[in-house]
Amino acid sequence: MSDLTATTTEAPSHTKALLQLCKRLERAWSLPGILDAVYPVAEQVLGYPHCWLGVYGLKPGFVSILLHSSQINDPALARAIDTTEIPIAGDSMVQEIIAADHVVVVVDARTDPRTNKEIVAALDNRTIINVPLIMAEQRLGAVGMGTYGDAEGVRPPLPWHIDFMQAMAAHVAVAMDRVRFMQARKEAEDALYHEKERLQVTLHSIGDAVISTNAQGHLLYINPAAEVLTGWSLTAAVGKPYGEVFRLLAADGSTQPAPDMVASTIATAQAQRHPELHLQTLHGGRVLVEATVSPIKDADGEVQGAVLVFRDVTEQRRLSREMAYQATHDELTGLGNRRAFEQALALAVERTRGHALQHVVCYLDLDEFKVVNDTCGHAAGDAMLREIAQLFAGLLAEDDLLCRIGGDEFGILLAGHSVAAALQVAERLQQRLAGYHFVWLEQRFGVGVSIGMVALDAQTESVGALLQAADSACYVAKDAGRSRIHLYAIDDPALAQRYGVMEWVSRIEHALAHDHFELFAQPIVPLQGGESQGLHCEILLRIRSEQGELVLPGLFMPAAERYHLAARVDRWVVTHALRWVVAQQSRIGQCSINLSGQSLGDAAFTAFVLQALENPEVPCSKLCFEITETAAISNLQTASHFIETLRGRGCKISLDDFGSGLSSFAYLRNLPVDVLKIDGQFVRDIDRDPVSLAMVKSIHEIGCLMGKRTVAEFVESQALVAILKDIGVHYAQGYAVGYPVPLAQVLEGHQGVASHPPVP
Repeated sequence: MSDLTATTTEAPSHTKALLQLCKRLERAWSLPGILDAVYPVAEQVLGYPHCWLGVYGLKPGFVSILLHSSQINDPALARAIDTTEIPIAGDSMVQEIIAADHVVVVVDARTDPRTNKEIVAALDNRTIINVPLIMAEQRLGAVGMGTYGDAEGVRPPLPWHIDFMQAMAAHVAVAMDRVRFMQARKEAEDALYHEKERLQVTLHSIGDAVISTNAQGHLLYINPAAEVLTGWSLTAAVGKPYGEVFRLLAADGSTQPAPDMVASTIATAQAQRHPELHLQTLHGGRVLVEATVSPIKDADGEVQGAVLVFRDVTEQRRLSREMAYQATHDELTGLGNRRAFEQALALAVERTRGHALQHVVCYLDLDEFKVVNDTCGHAAGDAMLREIAQLFAGLLAEDDLLCRIGGDEFGILLAGHSVAAALQVAERLQQRLAGYHFVWLEQRFGVGVSIGMVALDAQTESVGALLQAADSACYVAKDAGRSRIHLYAIDDPALAQRYGVMEWVSRIEHALAHDHFELFAQPIVPLQGGESQGLHCEILLRIRSEQGELVLPGLFMPAAERYHLAARVDRWVVTHALRWVVAQQSRIGQCSINLSGQSLGDAAFTAFVLQALENPEVPCSKLCFEITETAAISNLQTASHFIETLRGRGCKISLDDFGSGLSSFAYLRNLPVDVLKIDGQFVRDIDRDPVSLAMVKSIHEIGCLMGKRTVAEFVESQALVAILKDIGVHYAQGYAVGYPVPLAQVLEGHQGVASHPPVP
């Protein structure tokens, strides 16, 4: 009864204690502050000298314990308790407190089965009381109190204690909710502050200029890059209408202001991009900028302003224009280049579709330009091209187009010209160029031009066909003697021959790619007897057509030489001929391989042959390389070097078609060849033409005096064989002594093995 009486009589003091607690809690802005507010009540009203605050959620999976440590004599223990975190899992006592909606009392922690005995032993707990803190059905933690050690002993709470604790817990829960809210708000403010700082640092660091405005278009922020571009400082710009700072002019570069793109963005709530704008700076300068404007929206989607990002593209646009110019202009002459010419032709072709319009395309190729380059160097050649470009341009009308489309080639589009009028223009160009002389370091050079012309009208197939026709017409003009004009016509026989040559180029390329060449051999027979040796032959080349027919080299080698395919063909021949010689060397006395004049002057081809001869299985002493007299004489120094190089490896050299040149004997002394092959034009007539007979005799005699062997070509009858024997010619080659046959057949009937080195 005394307890109940005490509860009734002491109620006012309890109310006063609660009011004082509320006041203290109102001033508590942290969890330790809440614990400081609770401690006097626990000690003075309830009689428990120790109290704590258990908080949920500070560390996931744990209850964080804040202990009021004023009664702890040991500072080390107090600090340890202040930072205690108790794991929830496996602790039935903690789990019960978390789930409870009533005061949880442990009368004696030493004996109660719910307690964690390790913690109890460490802290020497006796009575433990925990009151759950619940706010709007959210469990925030617990406020606890109790006794420690034997001195304080066991002290269970009285019924009025329980009631008071529950009332107190309601106020503490409100305070804790407020503190948690304040902490969350501070964390959000801190995060916002740090985010703002990061944004400010980012905006200050990026190279793009940034301006932000409010919904009325007044400037709120300008970063350093924008300060540099506009000339405005941040302090001077903030608050001004953005248009005063970011002053845009019309796209044409005039002084008229451009449309207000920020206002448009704010009104439409849509981002805008402007690749090229003219910005006028504070100091009157102009900058070309690329800009993007985006609306700034709040959480409800309402536009609150705009952000403008822009950068200086003045140099970039200048470089772009320069690159675009270079892409369509010749750097040397300033004229349009091949791309510009093709673009103009494409436009002209398009405009003639369905219209009675006619233009004329001229393809110009300078004659003897290489002489200037070879004599005075490329600097002189460049200077001459510039002068000729100016000369041509001065003779053309304003509507005509002149372009440099190759090294020494020009293209002209004569707009709206008839063929007759275009011929007059072409003749004026030739006449004016004929009177022009290029002077370089006191040397004077003349130059001509070959011109191919083709009409451009509604029947023109394509730009490619147009240029091919003009190029072919120019080729015919140059081939006819240079400084000529040739008009393209579909039924032109000269062009038909040109196209035939071009067709052979394609067939040669196909033969190289698909191994459609075949090697034949023709025997070279000794005439004087007394020589015991293996087969002596010349390697000959054929192409096997798609129809299975064999094509002689006289049909395709002119095209190969004209279009610089001869060296590639010779590589194929040398590779396959050496492979055969290695396999059959015991039955071969000597094998002759023809080389073109282009290969003779090709350093890469010479290196290729020398590398092939490095193979120890190749019998160099049985190889003879044939070069024509014309090719050797046209480049005597190169030919001499080639001959000496191969002879140094043990190979023989034969001079083919000897006697065809006007000064054959004069050059012979300077060409260290081993064999002279007498031109067949003399050999075939020696039985009825005394002059031809005398030529053959003289070639043979001079060859013998110089220690060279002679071979007569085109020996097509036994009568010729008899005459050649009487003259003393060493070898004969022709239908009278052996026909060309495939390599696999040439050795049939030649079973003998060379018993000594072959006769040169």
